[in-house]
Amino acid sequence: MKKIILFFALSMSVFVSSLSAQAVQKTVSFKPGELWLDDKGVHINAHGGGILFHNGRYYWFGEHKGERSNAAFVGVTCYSSDDLYNWKNEGVALAVSDDPESPIVSGSTIERPKVIYNERTGKFVMYFHLELRGRGYNAAYVGRAVSDNVAGPYTFLGAGRVNAGVLPMNLSEEGRTDTLKAAQLRSWTPEWRRAVANGLFVRRDFEGGQMSRDMTLYVDDDGKSYHIYSAEENLTLHLAELTDDYLGYTGRYIVIEPAGHNEAPAIFKKDGKYFMITSGCTGWDPNAARHITAPTIWGPWTLHPNPCVGENAELTFHSQSTFIIPVQGKKDAFIFMADRWRPRNPIDGRYIWLPILFNDGLPVLKWFDEWDLSIFDQINPDPNPPKEYAGWKLVWSDEFNYAGVPDPDNWSYEYGFVRNNEHQWYQPQNAVVGGGVLTIQGRKERVYNNNYEKDHRSWQRNRPYADYTSACIKSRGKQEFQYGRFEFRAKIPTGGGSWPAIWTLGISMGWPNGGEIDIMEYYRIREAPHILANVAWGSDTKPSGEWRTKAIPYSRWKDADPRWEDKFHIWRMDWDENFIRLYLDDELLNEVSLTETINGERGQNRNPFKQPHYILLNLAIGGNNGGIIDNEAFPMDYEIDYVRVYRRN
Repeated sequence: MKKIILFFALSMSVFVSSLSAQAVQKTVSFKPGELWLDDKGVHINAHGGGILFHNGRYYWFGEHKGERSNAAFVGVTCYSSDDLYNWKNEGVALAVSDDPESPIVSGSTIERPKVIYNERTGKFVMYFHLELRGRGYNAAYVGRAVSDNVAGPYTFLGAGRVNAGVLPMNLSEEGRTDTLKAAQLRSWTPEWRRAVANGLFVRRDFEGGQMSRDMTLYVDDDGKSYHIYSAEENLTLHLAELTDDYLGYTGRYIVIEPAGHNEAPAIFKKDGKYFMITSGCTGWDPNAARHITAPTIWGPWTLHPNPCVGENAELTFHSQSTFIIPVQGKKDAFIFMADRWRPRNPIDGRYIWLPILFNDGLPVLKWFDEWDLSIFDQINPDPNPPKEYAGWKLVWSDEFNYAGVPDPDNWSYEYGFVRNNEHQWYQPQNAVVGGGVLTIQGRKERVYNNNYEKDHRSWQRNRPYADYTSACIKSRGKQEFQYGRFEFRAKIPTGGGSWPAIWTLGISMGWPNGGEIDIMEYYRIREAPHILANVAWGSDTKPSGEWRTKAIPYSRWKDADPRWEDKFHIWRMDWDENFIRLYLDDELLNEVSLTETINGERGQNRNPFKQPHYILLNLAIGGNNGGIIDNEAFPMDYEIDYVRVYRRN
């Protein structure tokens, strides 16, 4: 009987284990705010965390939280992953101590642990914000620990304040010598804020060391490492250089946004520029994120508005920044990592991971219910060489893999007011190449019309100025083609008033007899956004020509993908002696037979699509089709990744 019971128990154990394994399904996407299960089917418990990539795996270190307390009763946990979706529980990397004399005794507060690897010493170094048990948030210490193994265990080295006896390098001479004391001022008055910005608390904490609360670590390309932390009663961020072994401080540090009341710093670097996303200070309640940029790690650091846009942007989507993850193997791919705190049930805190988008060179955060890493291939330039198509040969391309102005061997410009009663003034400086793309930027800025004549019949002449600027570049006289496959990868602006286009015009006979092919247009029809693919030619009865138009409501794409406008898409034209076919992401939008595209007598009864055409890329604003202009949508960036022309073999 005992054997039967034992066999039954073992069978049930295997059965339960099998069910458990089946329950933990492979994750293939991020779902911000939802439960995130580890390899054991348990919600990941690594709050306020940071990520280290080492030897092909990501390691996530964070605070272990309980059901009723934010205090540390376990320590710092570690999880590992090779894809950022699925995480293995590696256990406790740094355990709290049973010794009541230890700073990290059970019941102390351990927050925002970060781990970096020292290539020189082969050591993994952990820093964290530490508050002593029973002392609230008065200690404001940084704790340090070290390990020979990435997942630990880590050995606690000690804790304390930062850079005692040293003043920041960028503190003014007045701030260094001022004798004003905090007790002489009433808190939160303008005078008090000015005093804080002038070093009031830096001087107060000079001897004992600077406070260190919310924090992160950063290792630069040269191997130098930095500790970035909220100091001065959370009023000012400090950035301090670490020693070569990453275990101490060199004494070189600066203040960032003094008296700005920033915490939760998260930093990354792109194209040689430093970006930091931070938070305001409202306890456990969410608030609007801020972001700060600098050309060097030492500044100067410039404050920018909230990078979040959309619903709940003013609350950072009910979360707070903790780290920014560079995605390995993908250029310019960064993940904003944040926590959605639940102080009444800390263990149930959720994780908000979002892809960092860019607009006008600055980070943008938008909400995604679900997303995966493929988005970085869609929002960033394609680094791959031109695609090869069977039966086609690449005859020309501009990949925009250079910096400066559009290649003058390929492109020239239009100037001023040009067509369609549009509101923008075309000027070359709005077309810039960099970061692998051509950016045509629409700006809200006033430019005076140097062709202005009061009461002139022409709208191009009777407007004294333009309130908007943009650019139009064209390949006329430089790159002209008859027949072929034309491929454009672009990301279009969709704000009110925007009218981006990819189009061609014939080299002879003028418009419309020379022919026009609109490979892409985006504008509003009765104020509803549409994407259009058009072909036009001359007519004796219609001054604006004959048109074969396909106008599709933009909602068709937007409803299927709420972040459609944040991604690059491929517009293509296949043009031969018989047909013009226009595609968007391989979907045929319009097909026109060249048997019907014959001009009237004014166009010499010729077919304008049996001659070479040149290419135009432009962003118009307002005018006949742009619709009502939304001034909040500026600057508008129209990004073109490449232009490629193929011919049949």
